[in-house]
Formats: sequence, C-alpha cells, structure tokens
Amino acid sequence: MTDSTSITRVPGADGDHVTYCRICEALCGLIARVEGGKIVRILPDRANPHSRGHICVKGPALADVAYDPDRVTAPLKRIGGPGEFAAVSWDEALDEIAGRLSASIESHGANSFAVNAGNPPSMGWPSSLAAPFFQAAMGASRMYSPASEDISSVVLATELMFGTHAFLFPDLAECDHLLIFGSNPLVSHGSLVIAPRFKEDLDQIAKRGRVLVIDPRHTETARKHEHVPIIPGGDVWLIGAMLNTLIEENLIDSSFIAAHASGMNELAAAMEWLTPEVAAPRCGIAAETIRTMARDFAIAPRAAAMGRIGICRGEFATLTNLFVHMLNVIAGKFHRPGGYGWGHGGTASDTQYRGISPGARHGAIPSRVSGLPSVWGAQASVTFLEEMLTPGEGQIRSLLVVGANPVMSMPGGPDLPKGFAQLDLMVALDLYITETTRHADFVLPVTTALEREDINLFFMNHMVRPFAQHVDAVIPPVGDARMEFDILRDLAARMGRAEAFGKAAPFEMADAALRAGVEGRNGLSVERLRAAPHGMMIEGGRWDFDFTKRLGHADGKIHFWSEPIAAEIARLRQAPAWNPSSLRLINLRKLRSINSWMHNVEGLVRSDRASLLMHPDDAMARGIEDGGKAELSTSRGRIVVNVEISKEMLAGVVCYPHGWGHEGGWQRARATDGANLNMIAPAGPQSAERLSGMSNLEGFAVEVRALA
Repeated sequence: MTDSTSITRVPGADGDHVTYCRICEALCGLIARVEGGKIVRILPDRANPHSRGHICVKGPALADVAYDPDRVTAPLKRIGGPGEFAAVSWDEALDEIAGRLSASIESHGANSFAVNAGNPPSMGWPSSLAAPFFQAAMGASRMYSPASEDISSVVLATELMFGTHAFLFPDLAECDHLLIFGSNPLVSHGSLVIAPRFKEDLDQIAKRGRVLVIDPRHTETARKHEHVPIIPGGDVWLIGAMLNTLIEENLIDSSFIAAHASGMNELAAAMEWLTPEVAAPRCGIAAETIRTMARDFAIAPRAAAMGRIGICRGEFATLTNLFVHMLNVIAGKFHRPGGYGWGHGGTASDTQYRGISPGARHGAIPSRVSGLPSVWGAQASVTFLEEMLTPGEGQIRSLLVVGANPVMSMPGGPDLPKGFAQLDLMVALDLYITETTRHADFVLPVTTALEREDINLFFMNHMVRPFAQHVDAVIPPVGDARMEFDILRDLAARMGRAEAFGKAAPFEMADAALRAGVEGRNGLSVERLRAAPHGMMIEGGRWDFDFTKRLGHADGKIHFWSEPIAAEIARLRQAPAWNPSSLRLINLRKLRSINSWMHNVEGLVRSDRASLLMHPDDAMARGIEDGGKAELSTSRGRIVVNVEISKEMLAGVVCYPHGWGHEGGWQRARATDGANLNMIAPAGPQSAERLSGMSNLEGFAVEVRALA
C-alpha cells in the first residue's frame, strides 16, 4: 500500500498520485508514480474502497498512451491527401475552423452539422460534456455515437417498459441465482453494471447458489460457472419460452403485477404460442431444460437475470432486452435485495429519471433518408453515410469527430471516407491519426485521462456498490494538448455561440448534481470528495428509494404491452428458421483490447492476435487447419483471417474480434495482424433492426473457405 505521506496532488510533482482508470466502466483505482516529472509506473490503489487493489493489464498502459511518440500533441492542418498534415498554432487552427464552420452552417442550416462522439472522452466528466454542449451551441440535432453498436436496444427496451432511460442491473452483492445472457464479465469487467471485482462477486454467488452463463462460446466466465450453450440469436426464443412457462405454471408475482404493471393479460395471450417446444430448435436447448431454468429462477428467493452486448446486436435485440426486463419483473425479482432494478447512486434524485426529454425520446430525430429512428438522441450508425451523400435539406456538410473512429467501429465504416470527401469541413479531436481522423481537415490534440481532473459522476448510478471519487491531473498536458471541453468552448466563443456552455465550470456543475442527488442531504459534494482522495463509498441502501417515482409513463405503471412490443412478438413468430448448414459469426472480447484505441501500445498487442475461433468439426469439413489462413466472407465482401481451432465454440458458430485491421498514423497498431470485421458486417439501413436502428453484429451468416 502506498504511504499516505508520499501522496501528492500537484500535477507533475514527484511522488505518488491517486487516480483511477477510465478505460472501461470498472473505474479501478490507480496510483501513478512520478519521478523527474514523468510517470514511471502505474500501480493498483489498494486504499481504494471500491476496487480494493484490483486492476487489469490495460490500466498501466495509460502511461504508454500518454507518452506515445505517435500521439498527436499539436494542432494539425491537412495540407494534401488523407493523412498529410502540418502543425499549426491553436489560434490559427481555431480561427480557421470557426470561419469555415460558421460559413457552412450559414449556407446549409444548423442540421447540416453533425457530431460523432466515442471513447475515450465519454469515460471522463468534463470531456463527456464537450460534444453535447457544442452541438447545442450550433443548434444542431444529429449525433452519432457507438450507441447503435452497443446500447440502443437496451435503452429503447427500458424506455418502452419503464418510461425512463436509467439502466437496470442485478444486485450482485446479495444475489444467489444469476442468469447471464450474452455477457463475459470476467473479460469486460462489467458493462452497464459496475463492479470492479466482478469475479469475486460471481464466485460468492456461485458459493451461495448458481451462476448460469448462456452463450454460444465457452467463455472465460462460462468456464468458471455453469455454461448453457445457445445458438446465436436464440436468447429471444429461450427467454420468451421461459416467460411462457412462468405464465403457464403461474410462477408469477401476481400482487406486484396487479399493483404496478399494465398489459399482463395482453402479453400472456400473445405469448401462448412461444412454448419451450417451439423455442428448443431455435435456441438449441431442450424444452424440458428451458422449463427447468424458468422454474429454478422463479423459486430462487434472490435471483436476477442480466444481459449485455451479445443480446443487444442481433435480429431481435430490443425484444430480447424487453424479455430480460419482463423475466425479472414477472418472476418477482424487481426492486428487492438480490434481485434486479435501478441503482441508488449519489446523484440520482427520486424523480431525476422520470420521463424522457423530447430530443431523447424514441424516434425524435429519425434519418431524413431511410427513416431509421434515433434512440436516446443518437442516430443509427448505418444512416451516417446516407446522410452525408444524399442531397437535400439537412445533408451533413460539416462534421466534428470527438474520440471516435467510425471507419473501424461502424458497419460499413470503410465506406465512410466517400462521405467525408463531400464535406465542407471535418474536424477531429483525438489522440492519434486514426483510420478516421486521417480524413479530417484539422486534428486537434486532446489530453489523456492522466492529464485532467475528473470525477466519476456519470457512472455512479449503475454501480453495484455506489462509490464516488474526484481526482486531480497526474501530469500537465503533454505538448499542446487541451481538454475537449476547453477546446470546444473556445471554438464556440470564436463563433459567437458560447452561450450554450453557460457560465458554470464542469466541476461546479458536478457539485450541483451531487448536492441535488439523494446523497446531497448527507453532505455529498465535490469538496467532500476532494478531502477523500481514494474515494468514498455511498452508504445509502441499494433499494432505499421509491421506485415508482422513477417510472416515466403517464400512468405510473410498468408497461408489458404496447404497439411496438406487439409488433416485435408478431415479427418473431414469422421469423424463418435458422439454416443449420450455415455458419453464424459472433464477436470476441479480448482482455488486452478495448475497441481499437489502445492497439498502439506494444505491451498490449505484442502477445495478442486476431484469430477466427472455429469448432474442430466445422474446420475439418472445410479443410482448414489450426493456425492456417482462411477467407471469411459475406455478401458484402471478404477478409483474410488467421484461424484458431477451438472446442470452446459451439459447432456452426465462429468468432472474431472487433477493431483490428489498422491504417492511419499509429505505427504499432498498423503493424498488428488482423482484419477489419466491419468490411464484411451487414451494413446500410436495411441491415439494422427497424425498431431501434441497432446494428446487426451478432449471429449474422458468414462463409469460411480455406486458403492455400
């Protein structure tokens, strides 16, 4: 443990600095050791009461990013083709951007400007505010983000059922029977449910009862617990049949449903056909096993079902997430110890999540071309290119990219440069010259997590054990890097549009949020957090609030039935059967990788390799050998991949990681082996789930052919 006398809060001062990781949602505590003004080592913060000394291999790599010689540390202006830049001063860059952006918006209207925001800025408080504030300053409405590759379906399911966008998650601390659908938390460390020591939580649940991992792959989490193999896309059939069983056998919380829900009779009638016998061939799980899973879940006193990205990006993504919510509520697991519901947090007031702002409501800002809806104010990624290329009012003519790399992360991403070439202006705020930012007119350097003051405000309300922490910058900004909030506020001021940023600084806003939340009455404030550098647990009970005040529907009820739910169940009933002779592809999450933005760190990628995992029977049938090369293809194209034969795969299913196949100016990333899966993934508006605009990135059909 670090000696408290060696702790310093002065950026760049020699000694140990308390900070926390902002790579994933676990937000593990770190100690950054500085010598000679430079970070020489990053260690776990064993005094952090939330992560208690846990970090993964990626946390220490933050220092490698900060000092990366390929990092952009001065404003760059494009002087030729993609990737050809020259350094300029901040004043020169911001003045020219202000003039060109003002002219473009004046000529084409406010909605000709769009924002594409991603990681890593979304993981920090002031940085996460920057793009939305600037968008408001421009009077624009089009925002693209990773949401439709990540969370749009679960956000929409929550809106439809609860009338809010607040995330629901299991009470890992007291649960003794947990179902995990489409999640591998021993690698992801949790997502939309924050528990830095997820492994220990699962071990304790298993000791008290059971952890069932429902996945097509024998994942790292499945190896530790009970694995239930499932056909990709089969979750909606499995959970639907479990609901059918609960209703048929009256294993439901009738009193709670009568008091707090509507539409139960309509749902029950619509689900009569979805029996375990109907579901079994669609999910690959025997009918009697489905019934047993439903019964065991219903009778367990402290049980919860959770899902994540594996059920968020399939053909019936929104319905699958609705079924997860319904399974918890109908079986009597909602808002009770060991069950499923909203978090307590430190910033949520009793009514904060009641209702949804007009701009965030489902479909409020649809694509003007294909009509695909927005969710939570974000447009579907598969509409990005059509909105740049299709003439007319609202055609995107200017673009701000903040910490995003859509060429790598979006379906059809490699085609986006066709749209970029039509823009009046493209400005990127980033750490690197990436596959996307190489096409920008300007690339503006931003700070890393270690170079800025921060607070974990945004994530406090979906922590299993609520925790709050404020940290100072460890080192001053490297080179001429600036924080996103400061850059965009300055740019808005040069355009005469700074009013949207207001007069309050980000940490004044944070303090107001803390004082207005449920813990404000107990004195929670930024000042109090600054006095506790390792952070502090929020002691309010997980269920210590009136959940009815967070229900956003006008009738104050949980809705089991609505027109969209009815339409999706009807669509499911008409869905064609899976062709068992075809292969389906699912994505692979790797411990050393986080999307694409840390692939320039030698310590992470030197022992990593992007490979297609394939069952031995599937490989043998195609004459493919372990370690060989193969062509992976769809109707959109082909890529060449390394093949690893693995018995952890279900036969008929292959698996490949996202975010590889680099170009751009980051040399180590460019030298990594692998291909960009989004070159062949289903793309275009016709490929997305119509209800949510969610990209179909899990369980789509592929062909694999051996290469000589």
